[in-house]
Amino acid sequence: MGTWGHDSFEDDDALDWVFELEKSTDTSVVFKALNAVTDGAEDLLEAPVCAMAIAAAEVVAALDGHRAPSLPEQVVEWIKGKPKPGTDLKAKALRAIDAILTDSELKSCWEDAGEHYPKWVAAVERLKARL
Repeated sequence: MGTWGHDSFEDDDALDWVFELEKSTDTSVVFKALNAVTDGAEDLLEAPVCAMAIAAAEVVAALDGHRAPSLPEQVVEWIKGKPKPGTDLKAKALRAIDAILTDSELKSCWEDAGEHYPKWVAAVERLKARL
């Protein structure tokens, strides 16, 4: 796992997703990242997909005026002038976070990290509260 911290963007997959976001002009890439978690819930939720969905949920929270202090500058620039998210997008982001926290490869990786697991859960729970 290319992760160096428990925050949403301290992960290689999340930052790779930000590059995709920068190339987009609408929230379709956000929906796509969240759909990868919410629409295939019967399959194993792989860590990279989960990291990208968490990053997408951060974008939803930021669009709604509840941005994380650690939001990358590229995301701050991207959200400028974009409309607030609809209730459907916020609900999808919450479902994605719940699925990741319930049963995912990313959760398992953090559980294996021992003492760092509670910090990751707390960071994801803070994101959930901002949604």
